[in-house]
Amino acid sequence: MVPYLFQPRAHCTHPPSSFILMVMDGWKNNISFILIDTMETGNIGASARAMKNLGFSRLELVRPREFPSDKAGWFAHGAQDILSTVQVHSGLVPALKDVSVVIGTTRRTGKKRGLVYPVREVVERVRHLSEKNRVALLFGREDRGLTSDETSVCSFMIRIPAAPENPSFNLGQAVLIVAYELSYTDYTCSQSPAIISNKDLSNLFQRLRKLMKMLGYAPKGIRDDEEKIMRDLKRLLAKAAVTEREARMLHGILSQIEEGLRKKDVNRREYLEL
Repeated sequence: MVPYLFQPRAHCTHPPSSFILMVMDGWKNNISFILIDTMETGNIGASARAMKNLGFSRLELVRPREFPSDKAGWFAHGAQDILSTVQVHSGLVPALKDVSVVIGTTRRTGKKRGLVYPVREVVERVRHLSEKNRVALLFGREDRGLTSDETSVCSFMIRIPAAPENPSFNLGQAVLIVAYELSYTDYTCSQSPAIISNKDLSNLFQRLRKLMKMLGYAPKGIRDDEEKIMRDLKRLLAKAAVTEREARMLHGILSQIEEGLRKKDVNRREYLEL
């Protein structure tokens, strides 16, 4: 089954370059480059410079080791305006509060990473989504990347193809390549539907998880782990890119199930009282 995020578009055209320049700033302003637990402040500055080179402006940091710093300013070289507007967060949750689509970066693949695509294969879809939605690009620690918990909130992951004997890129290089690939597109597509924010998605997931407990759901088999299953379920919801209309529909379904459980419980109590 092809994930919603990669369904073929209904309409795609190649407009004049003047039109592309006119709409460029809009979608780029909806993309946040979020660096997590950055250890080397020079990488923050280098990332800011790469973003400025390619027309992006939203740089956000989660628990940086040191910021602001003179070294970040030296490496930014002409992108001090990007550094001056950097948002610093105490954790990933507040950084994603108003975000609808979360995309992680990785050099590794595997079950814990979810769907992983070469960056060039998804830039068209990322741009398409960012025309109407807030999008976050997550970049992990210089030494070990993103954690499993962080990748679990991602709709999908992207990687930069590289030589297998040395596949790890410097953080600033990774930001530059992703920003370049996103900018290297000369077409625009029909608007995508608005996707619910990460906060609303978390609320939907928590309600579903609560309902599963009400139904008495429990993982079966020695190898199954409840937290792992819940993480995979949350990733499934994120991957689906739930729209506002779909969220209302799902909440309506959950409400009817909850109401049915309450009526069943009432009927059972009345029966026992006979």
